[in-house]
Amino acid sequence: MDNKFYVKTNGERNIWSTAAEENMTTAASSSHSQPPQIQSSKFHQPENHIHINNGFSSGAFDLQTLESSFRGLSFADSSVRQNGNPILPAPQYNQVFNSGDGYLFPPSSSYHHCELKDLQRFNQNQQRLSYQNDCVNRSYVYDTNGGGNGMLNNGFLNGVPCASRNSVSDYYTNSFGYGVNNSWRSNEGCTYNQNQAASSMENGRGSFVLIATDRVWSKELEKTIFEGTKETIDMIFDGLIVGICELMVDPFGNDVVKLLIGKCSSEQITMIVDVVTRHISKFVNICFNPIGTLAIQVLLTSIHERANNQIPRIMDAISSVALQLTRNTNAKYVILACFRMFTSSQCRRLLEVVSQHCYQIAIDQNGCCLLQQCFDKERVPNHEIRQRLISEVIEHALKLCLNCHGNYVVQYVVELDNQHETDLLVNKLLRNYAHLARNKYGSHVVQKLLKLRGIDSKLIVVDLLRGIDTLLLDPFGNYVIQTAWFVSKEDVRQMLRYYIERNIRLMRCNKFGNKILEKLNI
Repeated sequence: MDNKFYVKTNGERNIWSTAAEENMTTAASSSHSQPPQIQSSKFHQPENHIHINNGFSSGAFDLQTLESSFRGLSFADSSVRQNGNPILPAPQYNQVFNSGDGYLFPPSSSYHHCELKDLQRFNQNQQRLSYQNDCVNRSYVYDTNGGGNGMLNNGFLNGVPCASRNSVSDYYTNSFGYGVNNSWRSNEGCTYNQNQAASSMENGRGSFVLIATDRVWSKELEKTIFEGTKETIDMIFDGLIVGICELMVDPFGNDVVKLLIGKCSSEQITMIVDVVTRHISKFVNICFNPIGTLAIQVLLTSIHERANNQIPRIMDAISSVALQLTRNTNAKYVILACFRMFTSSQCRRLLEVVSQHCYQIAIDQNGCCLLQQCFDKERVPNHEIRQRLISEVIEHALKLCLNCHGNYVVQYVVELDNQHETDLLVNKLLRNYAHLARNKYGSHVVQKLLKLRGIDSKLIVVDLLRGIDTLLLDPFGNYVIQTAWFVSKEDVRQMLRYYIERNIRLMRCNKFGNKILEKLNI
C-alpha cells in the first residue's frame, strides 16, 4: 500500500499536503510551551508531503498535529482496510476547510453520515457473499473426479465464483457434466449428452433430490427422464424415492415426480404408495397442497393403469381421511378423481364415508362444490355413485335448503332435470314450503321448483297458502308469491288474488306488501 495519501482535484494537486503543512505550522505557533528542539527534530516531516507508517504519523508532533493527521487519513486514504474490509473511496472535494484549531473538515457536514452508511452497506454485502461461499464449500464437498481433483481447491469450489447466485446449479454443472456455463440465468453454452449425464449421475445419486428442486437442472433432469432408458429411470428413481413426499410439494420437483411416475413400473409404483401412505399426516398435507394434489392425482392414474393391486391400499388411505379432504379446496379433487377412475366396488368404502357424512360435506363451502361436481355425468360417469349421493342429498333436503351452502346442492339436483329425482324432492318438501319461503336460502329453492315445467306448480302453491298471510308481508316470502303468480295458471291465480285482496290494507302499510301490489298491478 502506498504510504502517500492524496485527494485528486481538477488541478491534480496534493491539497492534503498543503493543508497538513498549514496545520503543523498553526499547531507549532499556538503551542507556546513547546520546546524549540521539537521543531528541529529529526522526525520533522518534509515540506512536500506527510509520511504515514502503518496508519500513524512518524513525526513527534503534539496531540493536535497527530489528531489532524488522523483526521486527514480518514478522508483521504482509499486503501486502508477496516476490520479486513476495504473502505469505499472518499468523495472528491476541491476545497478543504480548516477549523482554525488544526482540524481539517470536508465541505459537507453530512459526509460522515453518508460515508458510514456506504461503509456499513459494503461490509454487509462482503460478509453475505463470504458466508455464501463458506456454505457452498462446506455443503458440497465431493471428490467426483478422483485423484484428488475434487470440488475443493484450496478452500474454494472449482469453477464456482465466490458470490455464486445459485450454488446448487453451479455445483451440478461441474459434478454431472450437464453444461460448461456457470451462469444459472441462462442455458447458453450448455451441452446435453444423455450417456454422459447418466454416467456422471451415478456418482451423485444421493443428490438427485437437490437437482430436482433446482430451477435450471430440474428441467435437465426431466429431459433425462423423458429420453432415458430403463436403467437411467431406475437409477433416478432410487435417488428420488427417499424424498418423494417433499418433492411432490416442491414447485420444481413436482414436475419431475409427475414425469417419473409416468415412467415407473408397477413395482416402483408400489414403493411410491408405501412411502406416501406411510405417514397419513404427510399424505394429507400433500393433498392439501395446490401442486401436491396434482401429483397424487397422477399417482392415482398410474395405479389405475399399471398397478391395480394397489387400489385397495390407496383407497383405504384416502377413505380414512376422506372427511378432511372433502373440506379442502385442493384435496377435494383427489376424492373426485377416485370417483371418476375407479368402479363403485373399488371405492365402496370411500363412497360409504361420503354418503354417511353427506350433510356435513354439503354445508361446507368446498364440500358443496365437490358434491355438485360428483353429480356431473362427465366428471363422474359411474351412475351408481351419482345416484347414491343424490339420494343422500334428497334425504337431507329440508335441512340443506336452510343452509347458505347446502341450498346450492339442492338446486343443482333440481337442475339435473331428472323427473324421478325431482318428484322425490318435491314430495320430500311438502308441508314445509311456507316455512322455506320465509327463509333467505330456502326461498331460492322454492322459486327454483316453481319455475320447473315438469312439475305441477299447483301442488306447491296450495302448500304455500297455509301461511299466505305472513308470506305477503315477509321480506323473502313476497318474492315467492310473485313467482307463484307468474308461473301459475288462471285457476291458481284466482286463489292467490282472493288472499291478496283480503290482506290488501295491511299490504299497503308494508313495503314488502307494496312490492307485490306494484308488481301485480293490483
